[in-house]
Amino acid sequence: MPVIFIGHGNPMNALLENDYTKSWSSIGAKLAKPKAILCISAHWYLPAGLVTAMNKPRTIHDFGGFPRELYEVKYPAPGDPKLAKRIKDIHSPISIGLDEEWGLDHGTWSVLKHVFPEADVPVVQLSIDESKPPAYHYEIGKKLSPLRDEGVLVIGSGNLVHNLHAYAWGQRRIEPYDWAVRFERRRVNF
Repeated sequence: MPVIFIGHGNPMNALLENDYTKSWSSIGAKLAKPKAILCISAHWYLPAGLVTAMNKPRTIHDFGGFPRELYEVKYPAPGDPKLAKRIKDIHSPISIGLDEEWGLDHGTWSVLKHVFPEADVPVVQLSIDESKPPAYHYEIGKKLSPLRDEGVLVIGSGNLVHNLHAYAWGQRRIEPYDWAVRFERRRVNF
């Protein structure tokens, strides 16, 4: 299975049909159905390494101020506690905890709703440990690589231009960063 990074953008993409969501749907149509999905979402960013380990992860609506219909979206994909344990084990000696509370945040479900709309592929999420340097996360990525040969699709979800700290919330007109515009123009269709 491949490793895919998807800039998930606005949570409203969960409800919309646009160029982004059409591209995500085409990924699902072109891929062989994975045994499971491991998603590393930028929205599960905390000072710990955790992997979801429940049978039925909840759909987390981790945003505010959107239309009611967005909060009603559910992505009822099953979890995979055995995969979570496998991820924990392959990280040794790095300590990764098994989590039974988090679920699937919008960085995961808003994308997967288009890639695998039937929600019939087991999904686990791995947190990003904010207390660790990039080299630590690179090493974790290398340790995850064997999962691809076992039929696990690895997805990174975030957004290169998703920086709410830089957003002025209506105080001034915000121009996109020039590097973000260049990246957007070079977008590759899957």
